[in-house]
This record gives sequence, structure tokens and C-alpha cells, in this order.
Amino acid sequence: MAKIPPIEQTYYYAASPKRIFAALTEPDELAKWFVEKAVFPPKKGATFRLSWKGDFTMKGKVLSYEPSKRLRLQWVDRFERKKVFLTEAEFVLKKKGAGTLLSVTHRGFKSGRRWIALYGSIQSGWTFYLTNLRSVLERGIDLRRKFDVLG
Repeated sequence: MAKIPPIEQTYYYAASPKRIFAALTEPDELAKWFVEKAVFPPKKGATFRLSWKGDFTMKGKVLSYEPSKRLRLQWVDRFERKKVFLTEAEFVLKKKGAGTLLSVTHRGFKSGRRWIALYGSIQSGWTFYLTNLRSVLERGIDLRRKFDVLG
């Protein structure tokens, strides 16, 4: 069975690359649209931790950190809180007009039923959260609900 292709999504934001990069890397900014709490040292090689409601925490490593340009992260995903999967997400920012194009490529998927389930979960997750980022930045509205729980 062949490997699963990477997830690739691109979004336009009416904000500068600097502002988008801050939303991706600064703990207080991450909490506005993505996680409940973050520990994110701003440098290549650092270990980060992201936590959501429902006692779900993800730990990973910063593989590349180029302010306002590129961020590459590697982390461990869990399926049914048991099986461990190592994947990588890359965020590339490019100025476009008065705003920024953010391209996300999430890779490292292999074959098998659990990998396919993880792929679907991650693809829909990026769609929701990166749409939420736009809502927070452009309208000040967080689309997450009080009782939403990841996991």
C-alpha cells in the first residue's frame, strides 16, 4: 500500500506576514485561535508543547524558525490516545497585496486504516483552525465553543 500524500492547504489573510507568524508562534496568540495553552520557545531546535481542553497535549520540536517566512514543526500525534504517529507541518508565509498567503503542508503519513483516520482528522482540523485564525484576526471572533474538546 502506498504512502498517503501530504495535506496541502493555502489561506489568504488580511494581515502582514509578521502578524501571521506571531499567531503561529507566540503562546498568547496561539491561545486566541488554536489551543488553550502553549509553550513555544522561538528558535530552531526548541521543544514546544500545545494543550487543548479535554486534557489533550501535544509535544514536538521546532525544525525551522524563520520569522515572517517559514516555520516547520514535528510532533507526535496519537490515535485513540494509544498509537503514536510522527508527522511534520510546514507553514510558509508570502506577502500578497495588503495581506499574506499562508501555505500549510502536513506530511509524514504512511499507509493503513489508522493513518487514514489520522489524515482525515488532521485535514479537517487544519481547515477549521486556519479558518478560525482568519475569523479571529479579521473579525475578532473565535469560532471555538466553550464546550468544544479535542480528542
